Amino acid sequence: MSGRHPAGMRPRDEAAHPVIKHAIEQGYVGTGQPYVVKGFASHEAADQGRRSINNAARHLGISCSSRAADHIIEAPDGTFEVHFRLYPKSGGRAYVRQQTGGDPTKLAYNPFKRAERPAVDDSGHSQAI
Repeated sequence: MSGRHPAGMRPRDEAAHPVIKHAIEQGYVGTGQPYVVKGFASHEAADQGRRSINNAARHLGISCSSRAADHIIEAPDGTFEVHFRLYPKSGGRAYVRQQTGGDPTKLAYNPFKRAERPAVDDSGHSQAI
C-alpha cells in the first residue's frame, strides 16, 4: 500500500492538452468566443472530452467554461460537439464575482459554510441538532 488515495495514483489525464494549447495559440483566451471540438460519437464521449478539456485548462493555468448541459451540442449529422471558452484566471474570478455579487452563499460550493454536525454520535445515539 502506498498510503495514497487511489485517485491520486492514476496517471494525469493530458489528452486535451493539445486542444487547449491550440485554442491559446489561436487567440481564444479572453475573447469570449467559443472554441468548438467536433466529431464525438456519443453524448458520453463528448462529456468525457469536456472533462478532459476542463482538466487540461486547469493544468495549464487558465479558466475554462464548459458545462455538460449547455456546451455539448448535437450536430445535424448525429455526432456531438463540445463548445468551451477560455479566460485568464483573473477573468474567471471576475466572472464568478459578477454572477454571485461577491456573496459566497450563492456559489455552487460555499467554502466558508460550516459543515453540519452529525445527527448521530459514534455510539448511535441521536444528538440534539
